[in-house]
Amino acid sequence: MDWMTSLEKRFGSWAIPNPTLFLLTLQAIGVALIVGQYNTREDLLLVGGLVQVGQWWRLFSFMLLPETLSPIWLVFSFYFLWMMGGALEKEWGVFKYNLFILSGYLFTVAAAFVNPSAQITNTYFLGCVLLAFATLFPRFEIRLFFLIPVQVRWIGWVTAVAYVLAVFGNNPHSKTTAAAALLNYLLFFGKDIFRSVKAGGRKQAYVAARRKSEGQPIHRCSKCGVTDKSDESVHFRYCSTCGQCFCEEHISDHGH
Repeated sequence: MDWMTSLEKRFGSWAIPNPTLFLLTLQAIGVALIVGQYNTREDLLLVGGLVQVGQWWRLFSFMLLPETLSPIWLVFSFYFLWMMGGALEKEWGVFKYNLFILSGYLFTVAAAFVNPSAQITNTYFLGCVLLAFATLFPRFEIRLFFLIPVQVRWIGWVTAVAYVLAVFGNNPHSKTTAAAALLNYLLFFGKDIFRSVKAGGRKQAYVAARRKSEGQPIHRCSKCGVTDKSDESVHFRYCSTCGQCFCEEHISDHGH
């Protein structure tokens, strides 16, 4: 029994159905607050140093931040997140998807305290949902810019590369947050990736051995050295006395 199954047996009844709706509701509230000028984007950012001096609401307010305020892209991003979240919940089950969201949130909060001066949004946290979706449904096709058909696995690869570059980049606001998202992804997919790499290594070793064996001769004359690979027209016989292989020319004149 793996650790996720064990957790589900103990806490499965606590899982909240359709957590994606909860995430979208939070962002819709964030849009209303920013557009209505009740709060600025800076008011909602997660900053570990400010949480430490009493601004505890930032532990939750960063989840209100929308990716964009453009109405068209806002509708698209909401729909895409809704679609991906629904697919993940159906594939994984309610509890595992809840756990994925919760662990991503906790990793992101932890990143804020690793780098207390970083201004953290929910961008990398939500991007992890895309990475999970692209891993489970790699051939799902979307219309990029509403025109160009692209399989989501390519968007996933671009996203993963961007996260790795962010981890090793110079932007202090994204280094730890991107690392938190990748850790969350590896928590759920690391074992499968390791198994896939290991299986791929075994397959390559098998193919290499097969090719090597196919290149080796089956028959070789013990006297002249001709093989079935060097001359395919030659026929071979095996001596009943010594058991050695000889071509037809030498099967009768070899000595024991």
